[in-house]
Amino acid sequence: MKSKIETIKKAASAVMMLVLFLTFFVSATDDAYVTENDPLVSLSYIENVLTPSLKDYVDGKVVGANAEEVAAALANDQNFRDFVSNVVREELENYSFPSQGGTSASASFYTLNLGAGQKITALGKCELILQSGACAAFGPASSGAVKDISANRTLSSGTALTVGNYVEISYADGSGIAALRDGTSLLIRGEYSVAER
Repeated sequence: MKSKIETIKKAASAVMMLVLFLTFFVSATDDAYVTENDPLVSLSYIENVLTPSLKDYVDGKVVGANAEEVAAALANDQNFRDFVSNVVREELENYSFPSQGGTSASASFYTLNLGAGQKITALGKCELILQSGACAAFGPASSGAVKDISANRTLSSGTALTVGNYVEISYADGSGIAALRDGTSLLIRGEYSVAER
């Protein structure tokens, strides 16, 4: 009888040790588990919390943005102007415009720097992109030769060019552009003459 009681005590103590061991093991494992390390929890946080809040934030900023302010901010950013000029240059160099007046329309664009008062007069078809500075169109009142292709509008005499827009002077009738300040830079190709100040 004594051996039975001892056997039961030994079995009970073994069970107790096993229960204690399992309890310690489970609690240690539970402490090591952190939800931030769980990719499923992180993904659900991104999809359900972070993404909607960012979307609401961006939507609020876009709705409240003034198009003129955005355009002015981009026009004042030299890196942005350089990026646009490079993209436009690459696109135009790879695009074959129909030739006009015996000129080679596939010729490369050249960078031209002008001082205040210098004028470019088209001697045929001429294409240009204002990179920096300020220019205004000039020519006969009813000409319609200077066209801002990017904005889909005709530039009358005295109208300022927009930085980064593709402008075309269709024919030679005395039309062209005049630099309004020193340091005006543009990409140009076609037939033209440059008059000094």
